[in-house]
Amino acid sequence: MRSGNLLFSAVHFFVIFLIFGVGILFLALPYADYFRIQLINLLIHPSDLCFVIGGSLLGFGVLLFILLFVMNRRRYFQLEMKGAKIEVEEKVIRDSVSTYFKTLFPEHDPVSEITIKGKSMIELFISLPQEKEEAFFVQMEEELGGILARRLGYQNPISLTFVET
Repeated sequence: MRSGNLLFSAVHFFVIFLIFGVGILFLALPYADYFRIQLINLLIHPSDLCFVIGGSLLGFGVLLFILLFVMNRRRYFQLEMKGAKIEVEEKVIRDSVSTYFKTLFPEHDPVSEITIKGKSMIELFISLPQEKEEAFFVQMEEELGGILARRLGYQNPISLTFVET
């Protein structure tokens, strides 16, 4: 699971339990006289507990915001050509690879994810509509390597990961 999906799942988990908790609180509030009195006293005379709870929630919110920002920033692949560094956005790589796969599978786009590891390693996650022979995979890897070399100047080997759907 990608870290972005993991972060989304964690936030989703906390939001669901927050909604459940607030719902249960309001359902139980008419039957909990002592709790209502203590809640009113807490709101009228706030204690240090309010600062701890508020600070914790604010810190958790800031942490989630920072993680969401870091996960959604643009990812670049860095090429070095004759002493100059060029940054290529992931979308350019995705378009080049998708164009290749449209010739092989016109009705299906098998590229599920592109990961740029560091600044110089490209990993493609591919889900194919049907099973193929090993020779097909070797040919696909060679052709994709050639396309990325011609279009982007990428000379390193690519990592192909086939995902079963």
